[in-house]
Amino acid sequence: MRFVSFLLFTLFAQASSALADEPEFRSDLIRQNPEHFLEQALASPAEGSSSYWLELAFAHLRLSQREPALNSIERAIGLASLLGDHPLHQARLYHTKAEIYGRLYRNTDLGIEALLQAVQWLEPLQHDQARLLKTEVYESLAQAYLQQSNYQAAIHYAEKSLQQANNPGQQLNSHFLLGRLLLQLNRVAEAFAHFNQSLQLATELEAEHAFPLIQLRYGMGYQRLGLPDQALAAFHQARQGFLQHSMERPYINSLLRIAAVELEQSQPDPELESSLLEALQRSRQLNDNYLISKSKLHLATWAQQQQQLERSEQLLRQALVLTTQMGNRELTHRTQLSLADLMRTQDNIEQAQQQLQLMQMDATDTNQAMHIRYRYSELAAELAAQSQNWQQAYHYSQLARALRFEELQEQYRLRLDYFQPSSPEGPTQPQQTANYWLVWLLASISLLLAITVLWSRRQVKALQRQRSPAQLVYSQQWGQFSDKLTAHQRQKLPLHLMAITVRGCQDYKQRHGELQLRQALVSLLQYMKMPEVIQLTIHSDVLWLGLQCSEAQAAEVEQAILLHLLQQRKQLQPAPLLQSLLLPLHPLLGDNFAASHLQALREAVWLSWYLAEQLCHRDKHLHLQLKVQESSPCEWLTENPRQDLLNALQLGSIELWQQDRLLNPAITELLD
Repeated sequence: MRFVSFLLFTLFAQASSALADEPEFRSDLIRQNPEHFLEQALASPAEGSSSYWLELAFAHLRLSQREPALNSIERAIGLASLLGDHPLHQARLYHTKAEIYGRLYRNTDLGIEALLQAVQWLEPLQHDQARLLKTEVYESLAQAYLQQSNYQAAIHYAEKSLQQANNPGQQLNSHFLLGRLLLQLNRVAEAFAHFNQSLQLATELEAEHAFPLIQLRYGMGYQRLGLPDQALAAFHQARQGFLQHSMERPYINSLLRIAAVELEQSQPDPELESSLLEALQRSRQLNDNYLISKSKLHLATWAQQQQQLERSEQLLRQALVLTTQMGNRELTHRTQLSLADLMRTQDNIEQAQQQLQLMQMDATDTNQAMHIRYRYSELAAELAAQSQNWQQAYHYSQLARALRFEELQEQYRLRLDYFQPSSPEGPTQPQQTANYWLVWLLASISLLLAITVLWSRRQVKALQRQRSPAQLVYSQQWGQFSDKLTAHQRQKLPLHLMAITVRGCQDYKQRHGELQLRQALVSLLQYMKMPEVIQLTIHSDVLWLGLQCSEAQAAEVEQAILLHLLQQRKQLQPAPLLQSLLLPLHPLLGDNFAASHLQALREAVWLSWYLAEQLCHRDKHLHLQLKVQESSPCEWLTENPRQDLLNALQLGSIELWQQDRLLNPAITELLD
């Protein structure tokens, strides 16, 4: 009986405590002048009150004084627990603790832990003040999970925040947060709808400080749509607004957003470095590790583009330490990929592979951001190829190709949504522009895996890399291959293109399947270690090799490659017949040719193989060479380069040889 009485007394005491008024929290007063408040509070201490320590912690938080802030909030939590303070007050303590971890320590894991403790105190409460704090706590949880790339959890709490919002200010914040999250998931149309709601609420509330924040997110949406000019315009407008309202962190973020777009351009803004140094300096003044690491990551990219490789590596390693400490998975992965890519450009293949292994990443994991998965697969394929691991190179190449296609397809769909009248800015766009994008989408889908569009960042890097002629490099797409081969012109050595495929390719594919055909082409590359082979790719069921050697060496290199391929084909079941073509690039295309010339030159491959098939159908293998008797014999960038090539063959400006037999006379007779 005594036990029951004691239990009832305990429950009554707890209920009385829960019904007690929440201690006062003068947050607005502290925001006005945290230094002055801190001086007064320290002059008149009330150390036995948890609210006193809460206000001290909040003032230190406003002043970015992280150790005093954390010490004060720990004192407040201890006292509140001991005194049995109101649940709403205890929830507020943990919310403030989470803010300290999130803003001053950039420790997302500990921030989430504190927020979940706040939720435990808040869930049973239903009154208006509790709903107000619930909205803030759910919003903070959504932002924290967003930093960890846990988008489903983030959206869950963002939607709960919107459900609890009972005034326009809270609704503004919740709509804005949901827009941010949906933008991360590439749901741009839905994100813009929430940004529209935010914009309307901000206008009603005359919350001018919200306009640049919303403008910044519109810029990020334009980035997702692949519209860099619109993105830059939005970011610059946001930057001016942040500067006008003295919003330091968002201002730094706008500088970094501008830099991210500029770094993708072929000719970045000359003032980009000074802008990034400004962002880094301001981030250090705030002691904000997240912004510091992003500033260093962008500076490292800029330094790599300027061939300042040691500086780039130093910046990346510094950024990696910070991102790891913060527990920000996506930013850590971006930094690790940049570091691995830098090591690859310095031919430190083993270190680059180790960096990828440290990521412990599954490129098929759909919880990871798609652009991270694509970059990982692309880099893994290149590193595997450089290590002569062709099967792994083929696997990651196929995965990167599929991810890139999926990404482009999604981007084109988003562009169509954007140009429809229902989108925020859609009605202002000319209708013919929308039609243009529609045609582009349909054409791109019909090309499917033949898409060769590459990120402009990769195009810039391809032109800036200088590799030894002995470095064998595998490219996943034709565009990448042609860009890299074009860049080798700077080394002032003769270049050749060699095309190899299975004879009767379509018949082989129909009989044995496309997968077996591509595996056969990959198998032909096994153990190929020739310093003259500087680039290679597989495209349109053809193995393309870029060779760098003198004219006198070309025939010997060709014979060595063919001997290797003929030996490798014996390992295949069934063993296919082969056909090849060797083309000297400078005599055919002239000096300083572009990637577009290589694209057009493929017409010479298809035509040569067709003619040889007609004239040499009894030959077991076709090993052809094009020899040029007159410099730049064709105009390759015309609408019909094939006709120019036929004319050159008939005039003898170009000779087509099948091993030791000149085919031009037979070609003339065939065409007549």
